[in-house]
Amino acid sequence: MTRPIRFGVTGTDTGIGKTVVTCALAARARGLGLRVAAMKPIESGVLERPVSDRGLASDADRLRAACGATLPLSVVRPYVLEEPLAPMMAARRAHVTIDLGVLDTALAQIEQDADVVLVEGAGGLLVPITAAISYLDLFARWRTPLLLVAGNKLGVLNHVLLTVRAAEAGGVPIRAIVLTALSDGDTTVAEATNFEALRLLLPHCTILRFPWVDRPDDLDALAAAAEGSGLDVLLAPLSP
Repeated sequence: MTRPIRFGVTGTDTGIGKTVVTCALAARARGLGLRVAAMKPIESGVLERPVSDRGLASDADRLRAACGATLPLSVVRPYVLEEPLAPMMAARRAHVTIDLGVLDTALAQIEQDADVVLVEGAGGLLVPITAAISYLDLFARWRTPLLLVAGNKLGVLNHVLLTVRAAEAGGVPIRAIVLTALSDGDTTVAEATNFEALRLLLPHCTILRFPWVDRPDDLDALAAAAEGSGLDVLLAPLSP
């Protein structure tokens, strides 16, 4: 079987729209007739819930729903940790050992019947999974090009440039940078100029804009936002 296209979704920070963009890309891919699967290798800040109480309370729940809910949550999210901390510290405090072999096995299962595989990290690229492994190391291990999600606010230029340099130094290519609107209010001068600035600073990168979405669990709205943002360029090798 042909290996699916993989994307590692990372961010310039936490709370800047990684899950929304990942779900939007998944929903759009499904709308184009592609088989898509997503994974959140480690999710912290989440209480384990009984099977009868799934809902959409976590990032992994949302990713699973966007992909059609065909895979068990335990595969989509191999590790779940209660405290809202970096995985290294959340696991340490919970006396959990994160085993990369477990993550490798989950990825292999995730991509068995997929055309597109989306792997969403936590926070930024250098967030530690263990004392020795960051998400950058995980994406390098899996040879996963990056989709960098950047919140459109003052300071994002520095955050994007630092992330791009870290990725390049780690040998992980940036497939695209997605600048996300963080509210539906009036834009500041910084917010109005960040997109142009990034295009000038990173002319070799694909840079896209993603709008504010009022209903982040509405898959039709997310798919429409993905299409309008030009995320189809990421799916072009597979699109009919």
